[in-house]
Amino acid sequence: MPGDTRVVLTRVAVCAVAVALAMTTPARATQDDRRDARLQPERVMDAVGIRPGMVVGEAGAGRGYFTFKLARRVGATGKVYANDIDRDALDHVRQACREEGIENVETVVGEVEDPLFPVTGLELVMMVYALHDFSRPVAFLQNLKKYLKPGGTVVILDQDPEASGDRHFLPRERLVELFAESGYELARDERFLEKDLLLVFRPSSAH
Repeated sequence: MPGDTRVVLTRVAVCAVAVALAMTTPARATQDDRRDARLQPERVMDAVGIRPGMVVGEAGAGRGYFTFKLARRVGATGKVYANDIDRDALDHVRQACREEGIENVETVVGEVEDPLFPVTGLELVMMVYALHDFSRPVAFLQNLKKYLKPGGTVVILDQDPEASGDRHFLPRERLVELFAESGYELARDERFLEKDLLLVFRPSSAH
């Protein structure tokens, strides 16, 4: 085969691969980019104190949007326990971990009222766009306390219905009430997100 022909065919093959990749790239990547722009996950993790080496939980992890960000932040010396009651969602998390070589995430199938984390002494538990869908939030939050180390915190990142107009989500005041009913107190209320709430709770000393 003449050299020029080989070059042309090679270029065609490269273009074909590029087109195939573009066509098969999941819409999820674009969705995640949009969520990143809105939720500012790196700034969120800075604000709530997530550092390399930490052992953290994520309750209601779903398909792992925030799980993988936590895993990268805590690093090889840290650990992320990703909880959900949706087994299919956790299957997706495990598959993504295998494909990307992520070794510091462990998935945990929980119950409606208990995350069933396999360890105690978690330094922080993150809940991202999750609590508003829980059917028994007070019981869940009460049970969650037993997995926290002394001084451990629970972080809520959720849409602010007052800013977005979406009443499916819980307003700031209701979240504070739910946590108070469950034996927590508000430790921090970060307000740098335009349409989302970032609240940090800790178990109340009165409980």
